[in-house]
Amino acid sequence: MVREQALAEQGLRGRPTTEDETIIEVRVNCPDEATASAIAGRIVGERLAAAANIHPPISSRYRWRGGIERAREVPLVLKTRRSLFEAIAARITELHPYETPGVLGVEVALANRAYLAWLIDETAD
Repeated sequence: MVREQALAEQGLRGRPTTEDETIIEVRVNCPDEATASAIAGRIVGERLAAAANIHPPISSRYRWRGGIERAREVPLVLKTRRSLFEAIAARITELHPYETPGVLGVEVALANRAYLAWLIDETAD
């Protein structure tokens, strides 16, 4: 009863709680800020993610087709629910110019309840 009252006070009654739904960060590197911004706008606009962070450029090294490549890339982090990972990964792959973009989902260990409620409200069912 105390838990239900606390959830109701926070606007969480009838909603998934941290035990029922997992927040993930979806990470993908983009070739430039324009690409990262375009993908972020589409993904958030389509409610596949509640928020996006575009980070400053980084220097990347990776193996590709038998060689070692160097690239300047822009990391994009999208905040969403684990249940939306497959949909968001497919959409990123459609929008991304790389032949094989690395789309990684990383579980968030902890989040405050208000943030969790907001993220769930702002993402697709």
